[in-house]
Formats: sequence, structure tokens, C-alpha cells
Amino acid sequence: MTESPILFRGLIAYPITPLTGSEKLVDHNVLARLVARNAAAGVDGVTVLASSGAGASFDREERRAIVQTAVAAAGDMPVYVAVSSPSTRDVLAFAQDAAGLGAQGLVVTPFSYLPLDDDEVVALLQALSDETPLPICFYNKPVQTQYDLPPAVLTRLMAETNLVAVKEPATRAGRPASRLAELRAAGGPGLSLGVSGDVQILTDLPPTDAWHTGLAALRPDQYVAVWRAARTNTTDAAEHDAEARTELLTLAQALAGSARSMGALHALATLCGIDTEPPRAPQLRAMDRDLAALHTALG
Repeated sequence: MTESPILFRGLIAYPITPLTGSEKLVDHNVLARLVARNAAAGVDGVTVLASSGAGASFDREERRAIVQTAVAAAGDMPVYVAVSSPSTRDVLAFAQDAAGLGAQGLVVTPFSYLPLDDDEVVALLQALSDETPLPICFYNKPVQTQYDLPPAVLTRLMAETNLVAVKEPATRAGRPASRLAELRAAGGPGLSLGVSGDVQILTDLPPTDAWHTGLAALRPDQYVAVWRAARTNTTDAAEHDAEARTELLTLAQALAGSARSMGALHALATLCGIDTEPPRAPQLRAMDRDLAALHTALG
């Protein structure tokens, strides 16, 4: 098990990876400004190369350069790196690179062509823990991976690997209301329990250890205000963040209703003044109706 301090707490933003030119190369200048802006706003950490960052679309050298840029721009703000891949060999290589470049934690989802079983998932995280002492956040994505982290497996991972955090969907059809409490009990006091899903986060303001969000990277000032107000739980704070929360929820709903989520995220980034091309293929640019919805949401 890792002796690293517990990380993955607070508001964790997941920036896009800005692209430039017809070949859609990584725009490192824009990425650096985006990460630095999140640090200046008071975001507690950023995760690069996850779903919002289209990590699967970059080769190893591109990934290394992205991590290097993010770490250099982040200052004292922790940078986490998503290292998921269908190949354990690639997961370990990505993790080794991230550790060598100054990342402070790893985010992993158990991707595979076929769904993995419990022992295979444990073996993956054990191998990752043997490769680097960096703390690990388990990104639970049951819809995409067909694997839903059982509480008993979480207990085992906390005991046998460098796992210190879970990123759990804030809500899912058929999910029992007790799910977060069960994960909390299974992980014990050393677990940072976080949630993802902007619409649900901004609607319910869940009292978890962390909020994991792609929208926060595009609107860090407003999201930090909402996060801090939710932590203070006072009438004055609630009134102070009401406008920011309403704006963010409107944007989150527009993104959630889009037909092409990655294209819509890049389109919103552009509308927010962040220069980027649409995502790399096979992801396509946002549809016209999605662009219209985003324009309307921005007012």
C-alpha cells in the first residue's frame, strides 16, 4: 500500500485537451493557460487524459507531452493522470511516464474488450501499484465497462493496492440510494469518495469528499464558488452561489442533452474563449442543434 498522503479531495476538474490546425495537434499553449486558470481559481486538482481530455486518442509521446505541460502550468495544484487502456502493459507504461513527469496520482478505469471479473480488476490495480507508489483513484464506469465496483472488492483494493479514492457516478437508473454509504463503509476512513455527473452534482450538491467534473475546467471560478458554498452550508453562502449554480446547471443540462458529448464539450470550450478544434475522429464536431442549445445556455 502507498504511504502517500490522501489526495483526490475537493473540486477536481477534467480539462479538454485543446487541439489546433487541420491535423488537430495538441495546443500546449492553450492547455497551459487552461490548467493555470484552474489553479488560479482555486480548483483542488486537475485530471488530464480522462474522458473529457480524450486520452484514448493520443499516443504515448503525445500523452507524455500533455502531462509535462499540465504539471508545469499547475504550480502547487495536484495534477492527476488517467492511465486507462485495454492493455495492462500500456496502463503500466502510462503510469510510469506520469510518475516520472511529476503527476501526483493516477485515475484508472478497468477497460477491456470483454468485461473483467473481480479478480482481473484486482490484478490490474495490484500491477499498477507495483509499478509506481502514486495513489490511485478508481473511476467506476459501469455503463461503459460493464463492471460495477462491488463494496467487497473496494475493501480488498484498499488493503492490497495503492487505491485511495473512488470516482462514482452521482446517479444511475436502478442504483440503490444506499450505494454511496456502502462504498464509504467498505473503503473506511482512508477513502476519498467522489462523484461525477454535473447535472446531478449541481442539483443535489452531494456531501462527498470530491466532485469530479469536466465542466469545472471550463468554468472554474463559478464551480469553485458552488463547491465552497456547498461545504459551508449557510444561507448566505447559498444565496451567494445561486447565480453561478444556475448558470452551471443550465450548461450541464445542455451538455447532457447533446448527441455528441465530446464534440459539444469542445464547442462549449470555444464559446468560453478557449481556442480548440473539434475532437479527433472518430468523434465528430457538435451538431447544429447542440450548438444552438449551448448558445442559449450561455445566454
